[in-house]
Amino acid sequence: MSQSVKILFLVVIACLLGGCAVNVHTVYDHDANFDSYKTFCWMDGCEFKVAGPEYLKDSMIRDNIKLAIISELKLKGLTQNMESPDLLVGFNITMKDEKAIIYHHSPDMPFYRPVDNDSDVVPYLKGTLVLGMADKKQSKIVWESFAVSYLDINPDFSEKEVLKGIKLVLKKFPPKK
Repeated sequence: MSQSVKILFLVVIACLLGGCAVNVHTVYDHDANFDSYKTFCWMDGCEFKVAGPEYLKDSMIRDNIKLAIISELKLKGLTQNMESPDLLVGFNITMKDEKAIIYHHSPDMPFYRPVDNDSDVVPYLKGTLVLGMADKKQSKIVWESFAVSYLDINPDFSEKEVLKGIKLVLKKFPPKK
């Protein structure tokens, strides 16, 4: 592989695996009074659970996620209350194995000639992080946000990276009137 092809290949891979783009989508109940919500606990009987791939069951990763959510919600004026919460918070991560096939074309080949079998397969993950909130009294979802991004095959779930992801999904909470 020529030096220029290697550089192009690395730039494409860095962009793909570096999460160049994170798409965040938020939906909410426009009739909900978000000013009335002051407390929260977890969706499943106020017990924090992370749904997703097996490696997310690691206690350090789970704690990073839990602390990041608590920290961000606290910054937004909510406190955790296990007895009588206003909101129930649910959280889910999905990871899908995907791959990119990079075909190589030598500079001396005419552009109209079919590409030879010289290619590289690059594995990566497509990750989705979902955070939803339900009004406990009404038993209905009032707010949900999810982020979709492409990740390295061994994603970084450090405290810093988890907090960055939680900040993204909670960026528009509470919604502006």
